[in-house]
Amino acid sequence: MSPYIHSCVLCGYKIGDFDGPPSWADRFRILSGVGLLDDPGACVLAAPLDFDERRDTFPFHEACWSLLEQSYISKPIPHRRLFEVCRSLPFSDRVDCVTWGHDFGGLISAEDDSYPWQDLFVDRELTFASDEPYVVPEIQQLPYETPTWPDISQPLSTKADIFAKIPPEIITSISRYLPTVDYLNARLASRSFYPVFHGQQFWASRFLPNADRSWVFESQKWEMANNWLWLYRRTANGTPGMKNRERVWRLVEKVKEILCLEWIEPISNPIPKANINWRQASGDLRPDSLQPPYPGFHGGCRKFHEKQLGNVTYITGMRLTLTRDGSIRLGYMADEEHTLDITCLTGFNVAVGSRGIQSIQCILDNTRESPWIGCADNAPKTKRLGVFGPITGIKAAFDMVSLEADGCIRPGQDNLRESAFWYPRIPETSLHLNEGSFIARETAMTRYDPVCWTMFGGPGGIHLGFLIGISATVDGGCLKAIEFHYNTKHRHFKIDGPGGEVVNSVTIYTHQYGLWHNEPGVLVSFKVSTNYGNSYHFEPTLGRATNRTASVERTITLIEGSTVNGLYWTQHRNRITALRAIS
Repeated sequence: MSPYIHSCVLCGYKIGDFDGPPSWADRFRILSGVGLLDDPGACVLAAPLDFDERRDTFPFHEACWSLLEQSYISKPIPHRRLFEVCRSLPFSDRVDCVTWGHDFGGLISAEDDSYPWQDLFVDRELTFASDEPYVVPEIQQLPYETPTWPDISQPLSTKADIFAKIPPEIITSISRYLPTVDYLNARLASRSFYPVFHGQQFWASRFLPNADRSWVFESQKWEMANNWLWLYRRTANGTPGMKNRERVWRLVEKVKEILCLEWIEPISNPIPKANINWRQASGDLRPDSLQPPYPGFHGGCRKFHEKQLGNVTYITGMRLTLTRDGSIRLGYMADEEHTLDITCLTGFNVAVGSRGIQSIQCILDNTRESPWIGCADNAPKTKRLGVFGPITGIKAAFDMVSLEADGCIRPGQDNLRESAFWYPRIPETSLHLNEGSFIARETAMTRYDPVCWTMFGGPGGIHLGFLIGISATVDGGCLKAIEFHYNTKHRHFKIDGPGGEVVNSVTIYTHQYGLWHNEPGVLVSFKVSTNYGNSYHFEPTLGRATNRTASVERTITLIEGSTVNGLYWTQHRNRITALRAIS
């Protein structure tokens, strides 16, 4: 059964207000596949998630849909493309609709304790979201107001003006292509840009599509020949209705960006299957069927020919130009492109969010690395797609990319450091991961299960002498967080770092729960021991208690002569599920 959706897919605000009088939010449109009424006596039209039955539905406020239509002006909305994009978006119980990876213009925000790749949201108080965004009386009244003009004096500058020899028409054209804030800065730096401020061409350009005031689209039909500067100032810090118009319009522009991407049907060049070894990296790829541990499509991505949209940049496609004539293109071609001149491509480092690949770094000649292309910030990174020798083929699915190597994997690549998704970065080779018996090792190396890590001892252990304690946060019988203390009054396991006491052993306790996706089990508690013979067992005291007899005990074996200097872990819905030590 499809989830009941009660918020607008485009703006995120609720549909219908049963506690108040009739309003614009009560009127909505439905974007859907083909429905089938197989029970004439049913009072509810059910729409299962199975795409083959094509009955998924996505509601939009009529006002928001009208804004989307307005953005296309004379062209029809590409309904089928929009429907396919909506199907690729995960559903959030918190928001009561699918989510695009953005905050709906400030309507929601990420939970404070969540990781960047998690779809965990909290509501924000955005009072003007209740105002209708399409019919805004304050905007309709603007052409009938009497313009007023502020007293703006011309700044005096004695600096040499390098733009003085450029014709005014060229200065005006340059200014029109600048963001408003950049033009205003140019005006302060160069006297040549000042006359543009009092002209009308520049301010009229602020109301064109994708400009500062594109959301005041009614202005294109007004007689404002001499009043564009006034109108620009008048619509700054506007009424609640104006603010919501701008919020929803910006969301419409983001939707249009993805709908305008052009799918390129690649030419398939079959490669002999002998000695083929695939290395694959993807976002949190969810199956269409609702199999454990995924009770529903509440995060991650599905394997569609689509690219998710949000506040970060995603890789939508690539084009390989061959030394001989021709090129190979994969995915969607967008307006923004980055070009690298390479002779021998031997793999990729990738930064991957739960919704897809955000950034790619090319590996050249097995040693050199290109700059990151895309948005690598706040995304787990992996070297999983690095190979030893030239790449013989590339296979891509959106949002998933995998590489085909000619039976040749980089030596030592079949380990956690090379194959896992690491956050915030990939650990240096000088650090010992002591990965044996790490209960999440297999899942971290084969699917999207990011591994987080921290060096509480600092580089080379320089902070170990200042460490005075460790504490753990427990909520609902689950370990939530681990803190390292250097100066605190909170209760914790004391460590005499200044006296030479260090952590030399970590023991973990795991338990196997019915449908958990790590076969070796999930972390329930851990014990820290020091070279002074002190130890402390961090275990739940509330809710589900640790059953010592049912738990499996594992002591982490360190590299001989090393000291515990950091930890790495995996987590699921704010719960630590696996833990290991760095030395």
